[in-house]
Amino acid sequence: MPRHAAPDWDERTQAYPATQTRRQAQDAQRPYQGQQQQYAAAPQRPYVAPVESPRQTPFSPQGAQVPPAARRASGRAASWLLRVIALVCRLYAIALAALVVANAVVLGSWRIHVVELTAAFTAWLPSSVSGTLVYQTPFGGVLRGDFVAVAIALFVIDWLLVRKARSLGAR
Repeated sequence: MPRHAAPDWDERTQAYPATQTRRQAQDAQRPYQGQQQQYAAAPQRPYVAPVESPRQTPFSPQGAQVPPAARRASGRAASWLLRVIALVCRLYAIALAALVVANAVVLGSWRIHVVELTAAFTAWLPSSVSGTLVYQTPFGGVLRGDFVAVAIALFVIDWLLVRKARSLGAR
């Protein structure tokens, strides 16, 4: 008997007793007489009707159709929000650029106020950038390279936000 065979496997007929016909069972008990072994026919499966597939919808590259009025309203709101953020970035970048110029030259008695403003703006900068690239100028002041780098980055962010706001507002 093969190792993987079921316990009711019959070695002589190489079939399961439950699937043998009465004649096969009788032939299995008689010695082999040159006839072929016959097995019971496989049971017929009942007919199962196919299931209908769900209704197919064609692909649309625009996706779900959103009413144009709703799309314009959401575009206007997003455009307005981006413009406000861009304005804040622009004003902060202008203030940093003005501080770079004010720090580069000696202003006399105004120097104390400039130092106070510089300390306040330095607190708003990321700690990894703050205080780097500071050079002395021939005019008696210092060039704040960290302010220059952040101001340039803010101007670029401002430009990108305004550009995106225009594209959202045009829809």
